[in-house]
Amino acid sequence: MITTSRRRKRKASPSIGPVFPAFAVKQRQGADGFTLVELMVTVAILAILSAVAIPAYVNYVNRARQSEAVLALMNVKMDQEIFWDDHNRYAGTISCLPSFGNTCSAATARLTASGYRIKVTEAGANTFRAQAAKKVYAYASTDIIELHVTANTTDAAPKVLHPEAIGFSVFKWIFD
Repeated sequence: MITTSRRRKRKASPSIGPVFPAFAVKQRQGADGFTLVELMVTVAILAILSAVAIPAYVNYVNRARQSEAVLALMNVKMDQEIFWDDHNRYAGTISCLPSFGNTCSAATARLTASGYRIKVTEAGANTFRAQAAKKVYAYASTDIIELHVTANTTDAAPKVLHPEAIGFSVFKWIFD
C-alpha cells in the first residue's frame, strides 16, 4: 500500500513579539536616541570605574616619582664612596659630589626633576646619611626616603620612612 504523507501548511502567524510579553520592547516610530535611564546607568558605571582608576593611576605616578628619588640617593651613595677614596671621609654637603655639581659650595640640597629635595644630613669618617624629602599631599606626612651607610653596611639601600605619604585618597581629596 502506498501512503502519501500529508504535510500541513502552517499558517503564518502575525508577529506578536517575544515569548515573554512582559519584557517586550515597544518599537517607537521615528524616535532615535537613548532613554534617561540608559544614560544614568552609563554615567553610574563610568563614575565607579573612575573612582577605581584615578587613584590607581595617581599612586602609580607617585611611585614613579619616588623611584627617581631612590635613584638619586643611589647616586649619592656611589659618589660618597668615590669622595671617601679621595679624601678619607664622606662629603658633608651634597654639592661636593660629582653627580650634584662637584663644587663644594654652600648649597646643602638639590632638587630632583620630580621635586624631591636631596641632601646629606650627616657625614663623617665612617658613616653618612642622606635623605630625599617631598611634601606630596597637604593631608599626609612628608615623604622621606633615607639612606644610611656605615663602614659595616656598605650595601645599604634607601628606605622609605613614611610609605603612606604618597597614597592618594579620593575621599581626603574631596572632603578635606
